[in-house]
Amino acid sequence: MAALPQAVAQDYTRDDARISVKVNGKTFEGWLQSDVDRDMEALCGTFNIPVALTPGEPPEIKRQDDIEVFIGETKVITGFVLAAEPFYRREDCGMRIIGKDRAGDLVRSSAVHKGGQWLNAKLDRIARDLVAPYGLEVKIETDVGAAIKDFKLYHAETVLSALSRAARLRGVLATRDNAGNVVLTKAGQNRFKGAIVRGMNVIQMDGIGTDENRHSEYIAYGQSNCIDDFESARGLKAQAKDAEIKRYMPLVINADGNTTQAELQALVDHTVRVRRGHAYGIRYVVEGWTFKGESWPVNERVAIYDDVYGLDGTEWLITSVRQTCTRQDGDISELVVRPIEAYDTVPLHTKPKRKNWGNRGNRTNHPQGPRDRASGGR
Repeated sequence: MAALPQAVAQDYTRDDARISVKVNGKTFEGWLQSDVDRDMEALCGTFNIPVALTPGEPPEIKRQDDIEVFIGETKVITGFVLAAEPFYRREDCGMRIIGKDRAGDLVRSSAVHKGGQWLNAKLDRIARDLVAPYGLEVKIETDVGAAIKDFKLYHAETVLSALSRAARLRGVLATRDNAGNVVLTKAGQNRFKGAIVRGMNVIQMDGIGTDENRHSEYIAYGQSNCIDDFESARGLKAQAKDAEIKRYMPLVINADGNTTQAELQALVDHTVRVRRGHAYGIRYVVEGWTFKGESWPVNERVAIYDDVYGLDGTEWLITSVRQTCTRQDGDISELVVRPIEAYDTVPLHTKPKRKNWGNRGNRTNHPQGPRDRASGGR
C-alpha cells in the first residue's frame, strides 16, 4: 500500500472548535450534548443545541426566529427555531434550541402550482416555481439538460418529492447549501482537504448497506405525445441491468406523463446507480468537528486510508454528517460515506481489495476494537 501522505499525517491535531448559534444579532455558544445533523439527500439540516441560561434572564430566543448555526468559523445551517425550552438539572441550567434548515419547509409542505403541470419546461424553471413561495433561491451548479416535455404533480405530493422526481429525470442532485437554499448540482464536485485515517482520527467504523433493494434488471415504460407514429406514441420502453445481481429479479417502473426514450433510459440508468451505490457504505466516527478549522462537509469527496476495509487513499463521497458533543465522548463527527459512482454516470467500482498497509503485525498505530480512541485522543 502507498505510504500515507505526510501532509495528512502531520495535520491531525484536535481543533478547539465550538458550536454556536446566532439569533437576533446575538451569538450564543452551545455546550455539552449538542447535535447538528446534515444529509445531502434529506434537503434539510437539523440541530439540537443547549445554550447557557441565567435564572431570571433567559436568552432572547423564541420559536420561529431566524437562526444561523456555526461549527468553528463555518456556517453549516441557516434556518428557523422550532423550540426554545428551558431546562435545569442539579448542576446545569440552560435553554435547548431545536430547529431546522430553511429548506426543511420543502420536506413537509405540499407542492402547489397553478394547473399542477409543466410542459416543455427545464428543470431549473420547475425548481424555481416550486420553491419560490418559500422565499428560497435555486442555485445551478451543473447542466440541467433539455426541457422536460411533461411534468405533473401528484395529489398532495410534497415539494421535496416533486423536486426529486424532476431532478432524477436529468440525473441531477437536488440538495441544499449552508444558506438554506436549493442547489441543483452533481455529486462530489469538490474534494475536502482532510482525510479519514484509521489509527489517527478514526474512533469507530461500521460497514453499512445491503443488496436488499437491488434488482437484476430495471424496465421503464412510458408514453410519448408523438402523433406521427402510433406505435411510438402508444408506449416506450427502456432497460438497464445490474450485472452483479445474478438471480432473475426484474423491477418495472412506470414513468409519469408524456416522456421521451432518452428520459426513460436516463431513469433506469439512474435507478441502477443509486440502488447499487446505496448497497455500499461506511459509517465512521472521527475525533472532533473540524479539520484545520473547517467543518466536515456533505457532498464532498474525501480520501480514506483504512486497511480493514481495504481503502488506500480512495475517494468516497461524504453523504451525511452528524456532529455531536456528549459528556461521554466529547466532540465527535459521525460521517457516512458512499462510492461517488452511486450518484454519477461512471461505472461503479466498489469492491475494495482487502490488503494490509505493509506493516503486518504492527498494531501500535492501528487501535483494535469498535470503541478504541484514535491516537492522541482523550
